Amino acid sequence: MSPFLPSSSLFSRLGAPVVRRSGESGVMYPAEPLDACTPLNNKVVNDSRSSFALIIRGGCHFDEKVRNAQNAGFKAAIMYDNEDHPLVFAIGGSPDGITIPAVFVSKASGEALRKYAGLTDMELWILPRTKNLEWFIMAISFISLLATVIGLAVCLFVHRQHGRHERSRASEIHGMSSRLVEAMPSLIFISASEDNCTSQTCAICLEDYKVGEKLRRLPCHHKFHAVCVDSWLTAWRSFCPMCKQDCNSSTIYIPASESTPLLSSISSFPSSSARSLAASPPTHRI
Repeated sequence: MSPFLPSSSLFSRLGAPVVRRSGESGVMYPAEPLDACTPLNNKVVNDSRSSFALIIRGGCHFDEKVRNAQNAGFKAAIMYDNEDHPLVFAIGGSPDGITIPAVFVSKASGEALRKYAGLTDMELWILPRTKNLEWFIMAISFISLLATVIGLAVCLFVHRQHGRHERSRASEIHGMSSRLVEAMPSLIFISASEDNCTSQTCAICLEDYKVGEKLRRLPCHHKFHAVCVDSWLTAWRSFCPMCKQDCNSSTIYIPASESTPLLSSISSFPSSSARSLAASPPTHRI
């Protein structure tokens, strides 16, 4: 486990060593005594890994604390506040003879670090504070917010396009009105030879015609069960299921009603058949 501790040198204004740009890593130990105002009782014996001294503020000057930690063999000094004060980044003092970096953290951070002090499987990283860290965080936040907005806009656009596609598809599937379908001629099936049927099977339900069943004849002269083709034309498509001829493009027998224009009924068909169009479509029985 490797926690990261961003901070800056306590004595950076006075020319003391600062944290390298690549950072400093090591194992942290609490100073003995914790304020490090006297020579430390715990000395660094193993130099294979860098050791950091955790020191509490108060009791003496900061430079004395750092010198005592340096004399004990520690490679860095981490001092934390003993009270809840604003964080100190650079303080006065004499850096003479100090060769190790020293950083200062808040009281809360120091108390949190004490829980991990002395754990050899814990590696602490001290990273230099970036001058434009605040701007960097703001930029990352803005980019994240912008990416979220763009993602939502793309999702909304895709949803709207999908809705338009579904509505367009639904409009294509919409068939004819029941009034137009019922105006097409119908007949009662007797036999294939007498009714001049090209087939004895309905191409929609694939059931054989039975004597006495009502068939519907489309403008293309194909015949189907009236129930089957009426459902097809009103709920699905407006063309013949077999030859795909549009049933709206051919002349259809439309029964006249109170709202039917007289001129339209007469002019749309030959004058000799104008009377017959005012009645219901013929139902042939052969």
